[in-house]
Amino acid sequence: MSSSPIDTGIARRIGENESRFRDANERIEDAAQRLEPDAPSIPFVCECGRPECFQTLRLTLVEYELARESPRYFVCAPGHQLTQGGLGRVVLETKRFVITEKTGDAGAVAEERDPRQEEEIERTG
Repeated sequence: MSSSPIDTGIARRIGENESRFRDANERIEDAAQRLEPDAPSIPFVCECGRPECFQTLRLTLVEYELARESPRYFVCAPGHQLTQGGLGRVVLETKRFVITEKTGDAGAVAEERDPRQEEEIERTG
């Protein structure tokens, strides 16, 4: 992708794709906490937003929770981060995973689709 601003429709689609992968990872985390809470690492899916990506990342639950500190954060494989054209920025980069923050339209979609925000509303509403 170039560094010129990304079209709103494309940014929203990328945000939707990344949110779907995040939803899957939330279910993986729930299952891991119930079935194997002491596991040294858990296989999570890359949240890069590319529909053709099926890469897995082995993370500890603590590492995964770093990516859930903000509804705009996503965890992906190194090199898979989609940040160009105003889509976001890298928050944390390691040899095994990268955490990005979505901005603009993609960030708005990330907040709208955050499953933890929905859970909080249900608990307090």
